Amino acid sequence: MPPLLTIAIPTYNRAQLLTQCLNALLSQCDDDIRDNVEFLISDNCSSDNTAEVVNGFLAGDISIAYHRNSENLGADRNIANCFIKAAGKYVWVFSDDDFLLQGYLKFIVQALYQEEWGTIYLNNFWYTDNYPAQTLLPNCVNLRKINNPLDYISEVSYWTTFITGNIINRSLFIDVEYIKEFYQSNLVQLSWTLPAVFKGKPNGIITDQVLACRADNTGGYKLLKVFGKNFNNVMMQLIAAGLIDKRAKRIINRNLLSNFFPMFLNKPTDKFESENTFKVMIPVFWSYRSFWVKIFPVLFRNRYFRNVSVQ
Repeated sequence: MPPLLTIAIPTYNRAQLLTQCLNALLSQCDDDIRDNVEFLISDNCSSDNTAEVVNGFLAGDISIAYHRNSENLGADRNIANCFIKAAGKYVWVFSDDDFLLQGYLKFIVQALYQEEWGTIYLNNFWYTDNYPAQTLLPNCVNLRKINNPLDYISEVSYWTTFITGNIINRSLFIDVEYIKEFYQSNLVQLSWTLPAVFKGKPNGIITDQVLACRADNTGGYKLLKVFGKNFNNVMMQLIAAGLIDKRAKRIINRNLLSNFFPMFLNKPTDKFESENTFKVMIPVFWSYRSFWVKIFPVLFRNRYFRNVSVQ
């Protein structure tokens, strides 16, 4: 009988962070969780001591499936392997630099038994320096059920890209061959996260902040290209395949323009400035009024003042 839940961790050269992540998860495993949760690690051919770290955990009394790629497959393929290889009814792809707060795992497992879910989104908080100490253990988890998938998309929006924040009903996906079409997007997780929302099952949001996530620790991709052009290309492919409602694209784009992009445009970094903001964003968002009202003036200001300061 397959496990209820697979917690699958893609990792690459982050042995120390992986150790902390696994300690936080495995310390919450009582007998009931051991019987119902599968742990899987997909090592993208790390050159550090990741294998040694994992072997130390393999010697314990909790079953962990360890897959080490013979070569670095890239982040998308390694993340996809976590979803494809998982045996659980539900799959929780868990980033190696995030932490589940103590005491919550048993309540999350209980919640998965309560309903046939499509997806469950978990709230989080972000920290930059030291991992904050937890003072109180929870006595429950607050889970809100949402039957209308578009209502769910309106609330979760672009956080569907956050792998650790989404538990997906893997049993709804009979065919996963199409996932390989998204390997070059930096957003391969959307190929199962977004369709799961529209599989005819209720979705849920855990309103408690159950995840502690390290800020400014993302891989070296181009933010505007990934969350602008690539995100929209993925959504258009999923719409064309009949996997998501076409209205979801407009809902998510409006949230990107209103909330996501302004966070970065108003305090651009050298890495962010390396992208041609006009060239990347105008072809994608030209039909959105919020782009011209909220984003274009900031782009123009940033470009104008940068050029003035260089002269």
